[in-house]
Amino acid sequence: MSKKRKKELKRAERRKLELERKRRRSKTMLIVSVVLIAIISMAIFIAVSMGGNDITKDTDTEPPPSQSQTEVRILASEIGSSAKFYEYDADGVTVKYFAVTGSDGNIRVAFDACDVCYGSKKGYTHIGDVMHCINCGNEYAVSGLGTENRGGGCWPSYLPREIDGDDVVIKISDLEEKRYMFA
Repeated sequence: MSKKRKKELKRAERRKLELERKRRRSKTMLIVSVVLIAIISMAIFIAVSMGGNDITKDTDTEPPPSQSQTEVRILASEIGSSAKFYEYDADGVTVKYFAVTGSDGNIRVAFDACDVCYGSKKGYTHIGDVMHCINCGNEYAVSGLGTENRGGGCWPSYLPREIDGDDVVIKISDLEEKRYMFA
């Protein structure tokens, strides 16, 4: 075999070895990338799953409204298009609820829990014109809230209210009825 042919074979072998190294490096980089994405995704999932109300809610609880032995009164003028979250102490259990004015001008109130996912203790957050379930991700138009859950799925749990002059009135008995959702 001629020297020229031997040189060409050596170059071809080197190119072949270099290509093989590049392929192995690409496979390694692909595997490392997939593993990193999986680890980051798992960390995000765990952080969101364990977040609870304190981390994932971007709204603070309002000062307690005026309260008697039988009812809670909130000034209607204090309730706007941004949901306000309130708390009621039912014998050591903090019962959470919210009030918001819908685009139709009507005041809506509901428990900060769902008849289905209340066990998660995550509740809702207000985004635009919807209430967003922090547990399952479902969203509900504010203008549709304030009714009984007829569908059987996730829905901000119904909290009856009355309008009395300038006040929104909620019965203490209604707040205590859903105490189990927050215990």
